[in-house]
Amino acid sequence: MSVGKLVRNLAFLVVSLFVTVASAERHDTKFKTVPGSALQIRAVEYDGSVNGTLKVQVKNPQKTAQKFTAAGLYFVPQGDPDTAPQRLGAVGPMQLATDSKKEQASIDVPAGATVDVALDVFCIDSHRGSPTPKNVFDVGASRMPKELSQQIEKNADDAVAVERKAGKAAPRPAAKSAIQSEVWKSRDANWVELDGEGKQEVAKKKR
Repeated sequence: MSVGKLVRNLAFLVVSLFVTVASAERHDTKFKTVPGSALQIRAVEYDGSVNGTLKVQVKNPQKTAQKFTAAGLYFVPQGDPDTAPQRLGAVGPMQLATDSKKEQASIDVPAGATVDVALDVFCIDSHRGSPTPKNVFDVGASRMPKELSQQIEKNADDAVAVERKAGKAAPRPAAKSAIQSEVWKSRDANWVELDGEGKQEVAKKKR
């Protein structure tokens, strides 16, 4: 192998490693209470931009098994809400780290156990900038209002159904753009205050 080719290969390897690290940055956050549940949760890694995958850990400090559902959960970026990027809402099924191919609407967390879960998340603040893997997130203090959450989930399911009908092998990933549009549309149609509001939301509240 020529010296020039060796240098190019090494440069490519360095760039590849940099991209991998940049797109998978783990954060040591504190566990917070899952709204409406005895469980605790912390967000440890975000892989995405305007939407993506949020890896979380769900802990059950109780002496009996507890059911975890992500419907209506959203995550707030740490920092000044006046300049923070968009919050992330969990939409659709989730996957356990031990079985990433199986999508589940709910997960039973054994007593005293901590499980690693991957959530499909979508930005819920169309007027803010997009988050990056460097942003650190905490679960919102409450879940989205049930009506809003159900509307988002229904629209997401409809978007996936369209892609499935079109014969897409992976309908949910193929529908991500459509799901994101529906999330913003549902959120903007009837703006409700959520945890992490700032001056950026003043105009929204006045409408």
